Amino acid sequence: MTGRAGAAGLGPVTADQRDPELSPDMFAGPAKLRRLTSMLRALPIGVTENVLAGLAIVDGAARGRYRRAAAWAAAQGATGWAGHRLALAVLANHGRFVAEEALLGMDSTAALARDVVLHGADRLIAQPDGALLLGFHLGPPKTWLRLRALGYPVRFAGRLQASVGDPRWQAAIEAGTVIRLPDGDAPSRLAGLLQMRRLLRQGALVYVTADGPFGREAFRVDLPGHPLIVRHGWLALRRATGAPTLPVLTWRDRGRRIIEIHPPLPAPLADAAADAAACRAQLTPLLAGYVRTHPAQCRWVAMPRWSTTAGRRPESAIDQGAAGAPDEQVAGG
Repeated sequence: MTGRAGAAGLGPVTADQRDPELSPDMFAGPAKLRRLTSMLRALPIGVTENVLAGLAIVDGAARGRYRRAAAWAAAQGATGWAGHRLALAVLANHGRFVAEEALLGMDSTAALARDVVLHGADRLIAQPDGALLLGFHLGPPKTWLRLRALGYPVRFAGRLQASVGDPRWQAAIEAGTVIRLPDGDAPSRLAGLLQMRRLLRQGALVYVTADGPFGREAFRVDLPGHPLIVRHGWLALRRATGAPTLPVLTWRDRGRRIIEIHPPLPAPLADAAADAAACRAQLTPLLAGYVRTHPAQCRWVAMPRWSTTAGRRPESAIDQGAAGAPDEQVAGG
C-alpha cells in the first residue's frame, strides 16, 4: 500500500496496491493469553469479545484490578451504582480490546475496515508531504491497521514484540510498512528512529503513540484519576523533520469503530521546551474531553500498567501484559 491518490495528496489507494504481507494470525495478542486466543480465533468476533470481557471482569475481581477501576470511576465523579457500572465497563472493555489486539474473528486485515467511521479524512489527504499521526493508549487498539484497511498508506512504529522470531514480519519490516523500535536494544532502536526520519522526509504517514512506559518523560497531561505520561521521542522527531503532527483518537460507539483525525499541532519550534509546551497546551483539552466523554474506554489511564511516578519501573508482569498490553508503543527516546 504505497500509492498516492490524486493531485490533492495522500489518499486511499486501490485494493491491488495494498501490501499483502499482513494477516490476522500475525497478531497473536498478549503472550500469556495466546493459547486461549488461538482457541477463540475461529469464533465470531462478538462471541470472542463477550468471552474475554467476562474473563476480564473475573480477573479484575481476583487480582485487585477492580479496585483500581472503581477508583478511576470515583475520580470521574461516578458514585454508588453508577461507579460500580463504570468500573465493570472499564474491565469489560479491557477484555474486548484484548480481542481486538489479537484480531480475533477477523478473516483478513481488509475486514478491519468494516464498521469503521473516519472523521477528518480530509486532513490526511491534505498532507502531500507526509505527517506524524499521534496516537494514545486510549480506546481500542490497532488504529494504524484500521487506517491501512481503509486504504491509507500508514506505517507503524513501535516495539512489535510479536514480530520477534516470526519470519512473516520480515517482509513488512523490510518494506517499511512497520518499523521496530525494540526496548533495550539501543542500536536497533536508533536505526528505527533514523528510518522513521527518512520516511517522514520522503512524505510518508507514520503512526506512533505519544504515551506509554518507554522513554524520557516530556510532560504530563493531568486527568482525573491518573496523569497521561507523554514521552520525548515523537517531539524530537517532529523537530528534526518539520513534519506536521496530527493527533488521532478512537473509540467504540454502538458496534462501530470511530477514528478521528484532529487538526495538526502547532508547527514545530526549534526550542525543545517551547515546542513541548505548545503541544501540551493543545493536547490537554483534547485528551480531557476524551476522558470526560469515554471514561469506560480509558483502560491504560484508569489502570496504568506502568508507574506514573517519576523514576519508577513498570509494575508487575500482570500489569505489563498478561491481560492485554498493547503493542502500539513507540520507544520514547
